[in-house]
Amino acid sequence: MKKHLSMVVVLALAAALAAACSPKVNDPADVQAVRTLVEDFGKAMNAGDPAAMTAVMTDKTIYADNHFPVAVGAEAVKAMYTAITSQFTAEFQVPVDDVRVTGDTAVARGTWTITLTPKAPGMAPIKDRGNWMSTASRQADGSWKWDAVVPNSDQPLPGATADGADEESLVQIERDWAVASAANDAAALDKLTTDDWVNNSNGQIITKKQLLADIRSGASKVSSAEASDLRVFVVGDTATVHGVWTQKSSLRGKDTSAMERFVDTFVKRDGRWLAAATVSIKQQ
Repeated sequence: MKKHLSMVVVLALAAALAAACSPKVNDPADVQAVRTLVEDFGKAMNAGDPAAMTAVMTDKTIYADNHFPVAVGAEAVKAMYTAITSQFTAEFQVPVDDVRVTGDTAVARGTWTITLTPKAPGMAPIKDRGNWMSTASRQADGSWKWDAVVPNSDQPLPGATADGADEESLVQIERDWAVASAANDAAALDKLTTDDWVNNSNGQIITKKQLLADIRSGASKVSSAEASDLRVFVVGDTATVHGVWTQKSSLRGKDTSAMERFVDTFVKRDGRWLAAATVSIKQQ
């Protein structure tokens, strides 16, 4: 009987020690402390106070913000945001969706939205939004600090659309343009361009009226044309396409074959993209 009781006592002591050594999980005070880190950062951002923003960081904090190189340490992050707050005022929201704490380590995540208004007059605000995740640890003095922060934007890259449909349409227009040029099809080219389209080719201005007249009269003849190395940038109802144009051609009997680097500017009218201007430079 004594042996049995001794075993019970030993097991009870072992369980008690194990419970004592187990880290606390999601202690409400710790969860709130980690939430407060995020709230303090958001308040400091809106106040334009880089020192207060980085008060939640240590000299080892890794901060991987959108559109910037990774910054390591509070001073590096402070320098980055000093440059930003000197140029913009911020309207920043950073709600916390979840905090999980185990002992002295925490993981948090949430969403964010921001409007950066340039301090220089006449410039449009910049808007962005996305998600973020951070890790934090309890410091020797009992406070919590960020170890790493990674915000991610869910917006398209600058100059790109969300689904790529406009980019695809513009690339197809360039291909159609090459086909129409090689076929000397003035009617097709007419449909791809605005009435006031103009081409600045190596400093020589060619209007749409002049181009179509030369094609229809037979003065301009193209035997082959290709658009390659295409890069598309879309901003609202305006876009540019950069690429290389290669053609074999003649104008009034003179060889005009060339390889040119070009930029086409497009505008969207009634849901259709039309070329409004072309600038091309002959490659050596």
